[in-house]
Amino acid sequence: METSISQEKLVEEIAKRVREILELLGEDPNREGLRETPERVARALIEMTSGLRSPPPKIKVFNAKDIGEDITEDKNGDQVILIRDIQFSSLCEHHLLPFIGRIHVAYVANDDGKVAGFSKIIRIVNYYSARPQIQERLVSQIADAIMNSEIKPKGVMVIGNGIHMCAYVRGVKDKEAKLVSVATRGVFKTNRALVNQVFRLLDTTHERSLRL
Repeated sequence: METSISQEKLVEEIAKRVREILELLGEDPNREGLRETPERVARALIEMTSGLRSPPPKIKVFNAKDIGEDITEDKNGDQVILIRDIQFSSLCEHHLLPFIGRIHVAYVANDDGKVAGFSKIIRIVNYYSARPQIQERLVSQIADAIMNSEIKPKGVMVIGNGIHMCAYVRGVKDKEAKLVSVATRGVFKTNRALVNQVFRLLDTTHERSLRL
């Protein structure tokens, strides 16, 4: 969704409402520590929801054979490409409190050997994170964006692992619980061996990092 309102006007309008909220909570927005808070909150909210007002990034496509790789002749079957530990932050749409964590993206290239630019996958994660969200929808949107992209993969698997401030600082106030959500598309929906391979890769990489 795009908006015709200017950036500065958007800041002004949001800041005005933040000021009203502070007053309703019993605070004095004119005191020294809070004078600039409404504008700071406005700019932070605009940054954290930028995905609502910008078009989705395009995934740059490379041909693996052109860069000296052949991923279509794997003797063991389809080769999994894994981008792991993409850090993300988003806003829980129920309380507008942050949830943060890591996302892992795995896909199987099609027989034409097309692969995605590494940074573009990260941009896709950032784009769908930058809006009020729930984690289950976030991983699904990322999976769909990659599945429907020009690389046309045989399958996509997206795993999200997040800590939610709505549970951390309010309500149950659980500081240990994490939410894990998984979205599968294509061959990952039917091939359990590929799913297990992704989890093994994540476990192996984690063990290696602990030894370094």
